[in-house]
Amino acid sequence: MITMVENEKSRGQQPDKPSIEIDAGFGSAAARFDKVEADMREGFARVDRSINGLRGEVNQLGEGLRTEMNIRFLALEGDFKSLQRTLIGSLVGSAGAIVAALIFL
Repeated sequence: MITMVENEKSRGQQPDKPSIEIDAGFGSAAARFDKVEADMREGFARVDRSINGLRGEVNQLGEGLRTEMNIRFLALEGDFKSLQRTLIGSLVGSAGAIVAALIFL
């Protein structure tokens, strides 16, 4: 003996014959999934464009930084050459003073 409550009673529909409301719901779900997929593809395309744009900006900043570093290294090289000339001049002057002191002693 099977006991059914009011909500569980059969409405006369066969399982192999789904209702029109269920068929319509599945159709609209497919359309919604298609829209979600299209939105995802558009979002990924936007992210790719943003990444490519940022990559270009980083490359430009890198080129600017490279140029600035080259300029500064060239300036340092000039400073070191000037320091080298000063030290050599001081060494020659000191050696001359030592030789002069030895001669006049």
